[in-house]
Amino acid sequence: MDTLSFTRELRNIGVEVFFVEDNIWTMDGDGELRLSLMATLAQDESRKVSERVRAGQMVSREKGILYGNGNILGYNKVGETYVVDPEQAETVRMIFDLYLQGLGGKKIGDELTRLHYKNASGAVKWDSGNILRIIRNATYMGRVVYNKSHNNNYLDQRRIVNQDEDTYIIGEKKFEAIIDEDKWYKANAMRRSKKKPTLVVGGTVLRSRCNPSTNMWTNKLICSCGSGFRRDLWGKNKSGVPSWG
Repeated sequence: MDTLSFTRELRNIGVEVFFVEDNIWTMDGDGELRLSLMATLAQDESRKVSERVRAGQMVSREKGILYGNGNILGYNKVGETYVVDPEQAETVRMIFDLYLQGLGGKKIGDELTRLHYKNASGAVKWDSGNILRIIRNATYMGRVVYNKSHNNNYLDQRRIVNQDEDTYIIGEKKFEAIIDEDKWYKANAMRRSKKKPTLVVGGTVLRSRCNPSTNMWTNKLICSCGSGFRRDLWGKNKSGVPSWG
């Protein structure tokens, strides 16, 4: 569809496209027919490649192969496994300990900043999001976690973050743990108990939010990351009529 759409747009402004390897001229009588056939075959090949990639990923999961560049606080990726970084691992343990003591993500971040503890990128920069991502990361139990994100389809190849933690696949223990399993599950039980209710709109699981909006249009707006939108009161005019944004 993209191929035909762009070549038609070019043809409308008098520009012809020549496909050298296939000897197709878009302004020939049968050019568009031949082009549509070739594009269909190319799209089908893309689908087959996508299926082979998914099959390869399934085998990788069974073998416990690690994905990513290994930029995770507390570990260094050495070959095909993770090796504990003692200094960074101490930061991870402190985060879990403070969280289990009842401190929230922001307070923990403030404390780490005060003590000049560095994050995985080597910067003294912390926020609540960083802390909670560390708390919910099952990798710290020495296990590989899969299904945290996926592509929407083989054509767009847009990465979608999986917001449903219950569908995560936690593999067997493959490397040294920084946090023992009892502590990890206890911390995440606390996190889930504090979690605000999620909202499901049109089969899409939105991120946590305080309460579903009573406004119909707000509930219909969904960001590509899965987050919901909200209305903000910008102010009121002289008559007291509110202005929403």
